[in-house]
Formats: sequence, structure tokens, C-alpha cells
Amino acid sequence: MKKLLVLLVLASLALSSCATGRFLGFLATNDYVDAKVKTLADQQAAEIEQLKSQIAANQAVVDQAKAAIEQVSKVQKTVDDLQALAKLAEDKINSIPKDVIKQIADILQASLN
Repeated sequence: MKKLLVLLVLASLALSSCATGRFLGFLATNDYVDAKVKTLADQQAAEIEQLKSQIAANQAVVDQAKAAIEQVSKVQKTVDDLQALAKLAEDKINSIPKDVIKQIADILQASLN
């Protein structure tokens, strides 16, 4: 009976200390829980900031890729335009009679000599 009474006293002290934060309060005091919650919140805030910086870095890479794609599109349009002009010039040159081209070549050759 004496052991049971001692166990009951110890159990009541342990259980009451959870609520009051005294004696065996290390079990789960409000301060302990608050400290743990604050630590976890700080860690999550740090992770969120790290993710935000990674997102910003990724956005910068995306912006660079978009600029590069735009530049390649401009170059491709310029190449297409030049090819069209070359084809037009070739067609015009082919429409000139061969005799005229030979006379022009002879005149140029004579002026170089």
C-alpha cells in the first residue's frame, strides 16, 4: 500500500508538472513546445528563403534562354531574307542573255588591262 501511495504521488507530480512547468516539467512544458515550434518555424523560413532565391536564379536562366531564342529567331529571319535576295539576284542574272554577259565581261577585262 505504501508503494502504491508513493507511485500515486510521483505520478501526480509528473502529470501536474506537464501543465505547470515545474519539477518534472522537462517532459513537455509550454516553453519547451514553444521553443521547438519557433525552431521549426525558423528552419522553414530559412528553407523558404532559399527556395525563393533558387526560383529567382531559375527565372534569370529562363529569361536568358528566352533572349537567346529570340536572337536565334532574328538570325534565322535574316538568313531567310538573304537567301530570298540571292535567289532573286540569281533569277535576274539568268534572265540576262548570254551575249550581253559576254560583252560585259569583255569590257571589264579590257578595262583591267
